[in-house]
Amino acid sequence: MTRALPLVVVLAACGARAAGPTPPPPPQFLAINQPGELVDVEAALVPGVVNVVDFRADWCGGCAVVDANLRQAITGDPRIVVRTVDVGDGVTPVAQAYGIRGLPHVLVVDRTGALRYRLVGNDALTVGAIARQVADER
Repeated sequence: MTRALPLVVVLAACGARAAGPTPPPPPQFLAINQPGELVDVEAALVPGVVNVVDFRADWCGGCAVVDANLRQAITGDPRIVVRTVDVGDGVTPVAQAYGIRGLPHVLVVDRTGALRYRLVGNDALTVGAIARQVADER
């Protein structure tokens, strides 16, 4: 009987972790700056998932189309998040820092943090499919 007690104690010590609240998942869509404001895009990326960085502006009609297509393609897919960067009027610190010379302009960053795609102009229309393709990779 005394042998069973130490075994139970050892198993209990190796088993369950202390229960605590599970942190909420990061928001799938998040604006990370004010219009034109410089922001550290890399610091806003979510580790372990595919990140789409959408450089956009309110005045950009193509950006609105890309955003709508992207939302339709990935909403509800927990493997993909979107971080939106507003470049303002285009001649702003954030646009200069990231070399944004044309809109729409999106980046696709894989789970490991590697930049996989830079899509500009009409190519950005494919970002939803590309993000899902990168998320499907093992």
